[in-house]
Amino acid sequence: MKAIKFTLILAGLFIISSCTVYENDIEADVDLVYSSTITIRANDFIHEDEFVSVASYGWDNLDEYMVDQGLVMGYLRFEGTTAWQALPFSVPYENDLVNLRYSFDVEDFSLIIEGEVADNNNANVALFDRDVLRVIAIPPSEIVRSKGMDYRNYEMVAEYYGLDP
Repeated sequence: MKAIKFTLILAGLFIISSCTVYENDIEADVDLVYSSTITIRANDFIHEDEFVSVASYGWDNLDEYMVDQGLVMGYLRFEGTTAWQALPFSVPYENDLVNLRYSFDVEDFSLIIEGEVADNNNANVALFDRDVLRVIAIPPSEIVRSKGMDYRNYEMVAEYYGLDP
């Protein structure tokens, strides 16, 4: 019995010691982190149906790899405030619950407003008129580099990546 335990221990040590460990070269130059700030206007939105309105903001500086493997985040700062709110989020407004979310692809970043009350679109988009939208795209190599980052905390993200507050 002792011989079997000894053989299993030796086999386990051999297996562990024969593994190859690869190190990521995260000390290399920092890949470009994309950041853009957009002032939202109520007339940016097109009503898709009685509940949803969408504003599309085109871009041409992200490639498919960045969109598929990187991290794209949206943050909102209400007019007259200094705090950034990570998207998506919900806010109660005029007897409605308004959900603000986003979608993106290689050519477009869309801000989507969805209310729970039919035909309340104009009031809902007016809620975000003149607020500021910040879009940040982080390449995959930088996501690995910042493991453990709370990406919903804009201040932490801005400080880590050296972005303007």
